[in-house]
Amino acid sequence: MNLKILKLFRPLDFLILFLFIAVTAASFFFLKNSKDTKHMLVISADKKEYIYPLSKNREIQIESVLGQSIIVIQDGKAFFKSSPCTNKTCVQMGAVSEENDWAACLPNDVFIRIN
Repeated sequence: MNLKILKLFRPLDFLILFLFIAVTAASFFFLKNSKDTKHMLVISADKKEYIYPLSKNREIQIESVLGQSIIVIQDGKAFFKSSPCTNKTCVQMGAVSEENDWAACLPNDVFIRIN
């Protein structure tokens, strides 16, 4: 840094800058780790959308292009239990639980995501 620029700052300026950065970092940390956020599972299939809370365990049967996909919501996570596609990649993807996580069964045209 240029020495002339440093002379323009007073000690209180550095303290205010540090406090601003600390409060901003703490806000991001608390928002990310907040347990009060209610995530929803959004299922897109056959040009329709279905929305379910992740807080209630359930098994959802979705009819689409190839047949029936079964999606399970359990303990705040959602995953494909089964699907009529041949390679079962969607079942092997595992569970989604965080905001913006997604999984898809492309042959059956079923897409799940967390909002």
